Amino acid sequence: MSVYKSLQRKVINEEITMMKSLLIAIINLLAFMLFVSCDSSTGPGYRFPEIIAEWKQTNGMDSLTVTCLAKQKNFLFAGTSTAGVYWSFDGGENWVPRNSGIKDLEISAITSNGNTLFVGTRTQGVFSSTDDGLTWVAVNNGMGVHRILSLFAFDNYVFAGTYENCIYRSTNQGLDWEWACNGIYSSFVRSIAQGDSGIFIGVDDGGVYRSTDYGISWNPVSIPNAMGWVASLQIGDSTILASTDGFTGVFRSTNFGKDWEQADSGMSAKGVYSFSDYEQITFAGTFWGFYYSTNGGVSWNEASQGLIVKTIYATLISEPYIFVGGVSGVMRRSLSKIISN
Repeated sequence: MSVYKSLQRKVINEEITMMKSLLIAIINLLAFMLFVSCDSSTGPGYRFPEIIAEWKQTNGMDSLTVTCLAKQKNFLFAGTSTAGVYWSFDGGENWVPRNSGIKDLEISAITSNGNTLFVGTRTQGVFSSTDDGLTWVAVNNGMGVHRILSLFAFDNYVFAGTYENCIYRSTNQGLDWEWACNGIYSSFVRSIAQGDSGIFIGVDDGGVYRSTDYGISWNPVSIPNAMGWVASLQIGDSTILASTDGFTGVFRSTNFGKDWEQADSGMSAKGVYSFSDYEQITFAGTFWGFYYSTNGGVSWNEASQGLIVKTIYATLISEPYIFVGGVSGVMRRSLSKIISN
């Protein structure tokens, strides 16, 4: 009997200890909540950090499909599939439309060159703006009105890839265009990129062409066994990355396109629509998720946790964030959060 009473007392003491610990925890929590509500740095409207959702939805385009992204000065621009161009003045937190003068609101490409912004449309060719997107004018002289698939600008050159008429180039900010397809045996130019090793374009049937004379002539450096259009290109210091939309994956060349190797280890979604580089990291937006590589595309890591925008058509670096655009608008994430991982 004495043994039973001893055990009973022990159980009761343990329960009392647990109750005391629980009461202390509740008191500490109430004290912390009171501190938060009174502290000026947090205030009554303070929201605790989201631990799981590393990606944050931006405001103004969550019901739209974003096809392209660009930065000019301190402003960000986004092209959409049905609602034209959107503009952000606050680092991508909020977006508003800027379409005065644009005759076709299906935007397929966007790029900037100096103080001039260019957008490509599905049915009305190219439009430009020199007032941060406040007004737009058509700039198709010498090119005609074509369906634009891609745009790229650097130095004094602007290139426009079309759906059925190859590629055009301008040397005067789009005022005049000339057909620039010498050596190209394709009518569809889906992607354009430029680096120290030249200008590269991606066409259909896994085709890639390279120009070392600013588009005057082109030579094929195509990817063996690739299928579909070359939807995206990325030119690094010594590495070229190319991806098709035929789900044959990402390919990598370290000798200016002479030889290619498969480069999508770690990717479950192999169709990359957009590449971006930041320091030694390459980012890739795919048809289902977001990936990054720290070794020039040899292997990839997924960073899609918290993404609402799963099908990604565009990526953009604007420190301290990386932005992705696609179905369901634009989301952003701190670059340091990805790099630290």
